[in-house]
Amino acid sequence: MAFNNKGYVLLEMLLCFLIFTIILSLLIVPLQLMLDSQFAEKELQEMEWEVFILQLKKETKIAQNIDVSNNKLLLYVDRRVVTYEKYESSIRRRVDSTGHEVALQGIKNVNFTIHKNGFRLKVTTRFAREKEASISSYLRLGSDAD
Repeated sequence: MAFNNKGYVLLEMLLCFLIFTIILSLLIVPLQLMLDSQFAEKELQEMEWEVFILQLKKETKIAQNIDVSNNKLLLYVDRRVVTYEKYESSIRRRVDSTGHEVALQGIKNVNFTIHKNGFRLKVTTRFAREKEASISSYLRLGSDAD
């Protein structure tokens, strides 16, 4: 008695191909995310932006005066001048024109504009994303009301 395995071999090959296709389709998205280094960099830059804005707001709230000159943000804090300015592909922080503390990196352009009781910050990242923040000084609000 001889068995005919021709149909079973074809069926087994089709079943293996179906399982392989399902596994491959489930792995494509995670592999793309892992291999996309820009995705990780963009997420990291997003977190860095949030930290930068929080630090800038904190320093602005304790500033006695705010000024923008030559696209540089000047914060007058405890008889010191804290300057935020574009330097190469970053925004750096300097105190009394000394030091070099990188506050935000990976930027193409930055624009500071003064407005009542604060300033507006507009940044273009290296990924061509535009970010804006409006920061107010509550201490200046109280002093303006007097």
